[in-house]
Amino acid sequence: MSPPGATLLQRTEFRLALFGLAGLAAVYLGFIGLKVETAEFLVKHGAYYVVLVTFAAWCALLWRLWRERLPGEGLSRRELLLAGCTIALFSIMAVNSEPFRSKVLYDEFVLQSTAYNMHYFRDTATMVRGYDILGTFLSLDNYLDKRPNFYPFLISLVHDLTGYRPANAYALNAGLFPITLGMAYYLGRRLAGQWGAMLVVLLLGSLPLLGQNATGSGMELLNFCMILVVAALGGAYLRSPDHTRLSALVLGAVLLAQSRYESAVYVLPVALMILIGWWKRGAIILSWTAVVAPLLLLPIALQNKVLNATKWQWELKEDQNTRFSLDYLAGNLKSAQEFLLSTSQRYANSLTLTLLGALALGWLAWHLVRRRPALRDADGDRLALFLVGLAAIGNTVLIMFYYWSNFSDPMASRFSLPLYLVLAFAVVIAGVTLGKRWPALPVLLMGTALLAVVTATSRFAEPLYSHTGIDEIEWERRFVAARPPGPKLILTNKSTLPWLLIKTPSILVGRANIVADRIQAQLQDGVFTEILVMQTFRPTSVDGDYQMNPSDRLPKGFETEVLTERRLGTRITRISRLVAVTLPAARGEPAPATR
Repeated sequence: MSPPGATLLQRTEFRLALFGLAGLAAVYLGFIGLKVETAEFLVKHGAYYVVLVTFAAWCALLWRLWRERLPGEGLSRRELLLAGCTIALFSIMAVNSEPFRSKVLYDEFVLQSTAYNMHYFRDTATMVRGYDILGTFLSLDNYLDKRPNFYPFLISLVHDLTGYRPANAYALNAGLFPITLGMAYYLGRRLAGQWGAMLVVLLLGSLPLLGQNATGSGMELLNFCMILVVAALGGAYLRSPDHTRLSALVLGAVLLAQSRYESAVYVLPVALMILIGWWKRGAIILSWTAVVAPLLLLPIALQNKVLNATKWQWELKEDQNTRFSLDYLAGNLKSAQEFLLSTSQRYANSLTLTLLGALALGWLAWHLVRRRPALRDADGDRLALFLVGLAAIGNTVLIMFYYWSNFSDPMASRFSLPLYLVLAFAVVIAGVTLGKRWPALPVLLMGTALLAVVTATSRFAEPLYSHTGIDEIEWERRFVAARPPGPKLILTNKSTLPWLLIKTPSILVGRANIVADRIQAQLQDGVFTEILVMQTFRPTSVDGDYQMNPSDRLPKGFETEVLTERRLGTRITRISRLVAVTLPAARGEPAPATR
């Protein structure tokens, strides 16, 4: 197995033994050996450095692969101009479709909060409270969130390079969108030449669901991009298995596994690619990067262990007690059908891509069963995309059993993106295969894709998401920003994160009753120039009657002055200023805390 004269460190048998030990250690530590508290501590204080080392090594490998590319592999000037203009056009259309804003209520604020702590403290944790201490805003009561760490890490990296700004999260996704289409172009070109590359860019670039993520701060676009990157690296490895390509593929899979919750499923097709590469080459190649890869996956296992023991993070409804169940399947399938086949303007789907992709997938399945091509002769790019596509389909099947996978819900429709990736490339592969028999088919497919551009892109900004909730938060922040300068404390009926991200102290209205004495002292001592209260009123009758949410009521003895109100949807949001606090034990005394 090893060449004659190889040293111990160079011997494949030695590396295989170490790989086995690393795998056993990762399984033991990740699932058996550590307590939940220990796992939480290790991830909070160590996961950042694991991602940092992984990402830095991966970038170095990508740079090496770029330098080792063969002459003539690049695009001609004409093709580069055409591809660049097409991708730029879709990118401009996506970022101009609506303002940069969060799309999924609170989820994206949590990701930004984790990035905040990664940037300032190198901790993988989300803040609950924060205060300005001698000119430095410190996050307090941090907890380990359930969301994967790669996207917050990239935001923190942008913070490191350009300075902390909440807008960096949106800038990252705006930059990822053309990179994603560029990767799709590369894969399409590997599969079917220039026309296949343009076809897949037209199909994906005109997908409203993908374009909407360019102006948000969620992790879906990164996950979509990393699936494409791993498929491309897998194709490069299968074409020419060597240590550099193996290492780049392995680290890409590790980072993809930390891009979304269920993206760990893509580790399996990567493992199959590695085995197939060994078989094709007739020898086992194992780089040191691959040897330590199981340990690089350890933070994912530990974070999932903490999540399994922290049920409040599951965010289940009152009538639910499990995240995955057969009971959710029927409703999720019905909503998936409604979303994928809808012609309504309220959904960010692409009916053209759904229909073309379904027909292409059906034909490809029949073609594979009928022809049964030899594995050794299979094209590396097609084989890599096939394995990644199987994982993406498995991913989609898995989330059909998830309690919140209703595609017709604007905030859950993003779960369909991996399926759309499979549909788009199925059209390309079926088109290039059938195009040998019917030369007019590629032209017909291109025309249909152009029709999708015309019909689908008008819905880039149409779905409502959680616009009412986001609009409410943004309006509150604009109003507070226009107030006289000075330190402020926000008592909010929603999450404190939107305020903490702009370094403004905030606590929940419900907590005000617990810390009423502190608020009284802060008001009396002038710690804050203003203490502002956010409250919501909901309609109680068709006659226009409204009632304050019970959870928004302040404790007795809190006196406020109404500053403004605004109706958003069916609710009324009120912003008030706290002017006095009289504690129950001090009632009757002559001097309550006032400002």
